[in-house]
Amino acid sequence: MFSEQTKFQGEVYADPGYSSYAALRFVYGVSTTFTPGAGLKIIQAYMEGYRQDWGLSFEKDTRTRGGWQQGGIIVAGPGKSNISYIHRDQEAGDDPDIEDILKACCL
Repeated sequence: MFSEQTKFQGEVYADPGYSSYAALRFVYGVSTTFTPGAGLKIIQAYMEGYRQDWGLSFEKDTRTRGGWQQGGIIVAGPGKSNISYIHRDQEAGDDPDIEDILKACCL
């Protein structure tokens, strides 16, 4: 989705096994999912026309781990130790500003 929205031509990685989440200290748990701030963001997103993909939400792997795991975004490279941007979500809906990501990766 990021690549489609931004037309970013570089490599984009995901970690469906969640091994990098712990290594990068991404937060996890019910207390990071159901917060007042997250609730307000859900309402705002709903008012803007966004809808939850409930089919995806009830898949086994999403339900058992993914539903409580907060993510983040890392912009890295070139090389193995060059991280130019990192954002760790602190709660559900804690999305970074897309302009910050684009500055780190594309400008």
